[in-house]
Amino acid sequence: MTIELAVASVPVLLVGVLVLRRRKAQSKTMGLAREIRDLITLRMVLRDAKPDERVRLLAAHRKWRF
Repeated sequence: MTIELAVASVPVLLVGVLVLRRRKAQSKTMGLAREIRDLITLRMVLRDAKPDERVRLLAAHRKWRF
């Protein structure tokens, strides 16, 4: 590898690293938003459910999440 090729490839590598870091930050934020949405939905469903239905609903939710 020549020094010219190394110098020319530095900007490309930097842009690639910045793009990857930005995507990871967005995916973490979106993941957190999805988890909060799922918990709010689960809470609303459980609030309207009868006590004997809650066990079945929680088991279904755990199976779906994991």
